Amino acid sequence: MSRTQHTMPVAVSMLLVLIAGPLAAADVNEGSLSSTPQSSLSYQGHENDTDSDNLIAVYPALLGTRLDDCQTCHTGGIVTDADQKEFYLNPCSYCHLVPTPDASFTVGIPGSFEATLNPFGLDYKNKGRDQKALKDIDGIDSDDDGFTNIDELIQGRYPGDAGSKPGQPFAPTDTLSWEEIHNLDVHNQFMLVNAHRQNFDHYVAYTGVTVKEILSAVGADAAGATSVTFIAPDGHAKDFAIEQIKTAFPAGLYYGNLDPGHFTDPDQGFVTYPPAEFIPEGIEDGGEIPGEQWIMIAYGREGNDLDPGHLDYTSGTLEGEGPYRSVVPQSRPGAPDRSSKHPTTYNDGLDYDDNKEHNSGLCTRGLVAIRINPMPEGYEEFDWKNGGWSLLEHRRILIYGAGITRK
Repeated sequence: MSRTQHTMPVAVSMLLVLIAGPLAAADVNEGSLSSTPQSSLSYQGHENDTDSDNLIAVYPALLGTRLDDCQTCHTGGIVTDADQKEFYLNPCSYCHLVPTPDASFTVGIPGSFEATLNPFGLDYKNKGRDQKALKDIDGIDSDDDGFTNIDELIQGRYPGDAGSKPGQPFAPTDTLSWEEIHNLDVHNQFMLVNAHRQNFDHYVAYTGVTVKEILSAVGADAAGATSVTFIAPDGHAKDFAIEQIKTAFPAGLYYGNLDPGHFTDPDQGFVTYPPAEFIPEGIEDGGEIPGEQWIMIAYGREGNDLDPGHLDYTSGTLEGEGPYRSVVPQSRPGAPDRSSKHPTTYNDGLDYDDNKEHNSGLCTRGLVAIRINPMPEGYEEFDWKNGGWSLLEHRRILIYGAGITRK
């Protein structure tokens, strides 16, 4: 099977003016201190939304680029589990350990949000965490890599990451097309997608391929890999240990008749089910779901392609589920529970339970890239905001990182 291989990010065919090459210094510096709100396109719903807006107010040409995101100020980190295995977590996952610590990690959990800041983020915070602070630090070299912050911003490099610097090549990548992915061994998986805040949990029949199969298809040498990261073009990213990719999960559990139509009060119902032909025959209420459960890349759902993901130009956010979604089963199978935002408590054993595993948030809609960690030294991180939307549009998945070499 032939595959397309790249040493630079895929050129974007839509969106705003993005960093595909150096930005002119005048463009980066064209902003002035502004009291007018500037709207960043970074991942929404975080405390640092204002900080991202400050960056765009001072450097308007960075709008919609990969620097227009949390990673410009926040760092990933290395954590250790009870078996003394180390894992790299991307900035998104690492920062989320502050409000929601993961008990499986024994070493490396950040004790505060400040502990997740990279040198550029710390300099910005210490100078006042406002637009003036950004101007005050643009002439210094926060990460001590030999380039000033403004030089790195001009070149589309991270000023707080010494491993990101002007002139450095992008990591070798391998890419699978829609047709190539459909030619791989098909994996069908009926499973519970248990949500945290959404109104409904879902039993879903997905079709796709296991991530293990994808890594094999591109010839990735995962001997030195510790984890993989699933990436969407809006900045959503999730990390999983390589052992979770190589091993099947426990059998899921099925609980029926929890949809609104089976309750006198329809608001008491909170689960959706696929058409009967997609529910495994003979499955019992509370019983195990037949078939192996794997971390997989889904491209179909109940006999149809996933609805295509697309960029909402107004908000800069991803809408839709597909064309690919990383799907993660429950590692601790259990019954679904109502939303944490449900206004009513029914005391029927199905109200929201924070101790249950809500695997919906572990899945990545609009998947465009799989990074195998750790990243090889001397290479630049994939520019997922530049190339990601094009990958989404053309239904391609890019694989890069440890074990991926230029051929």
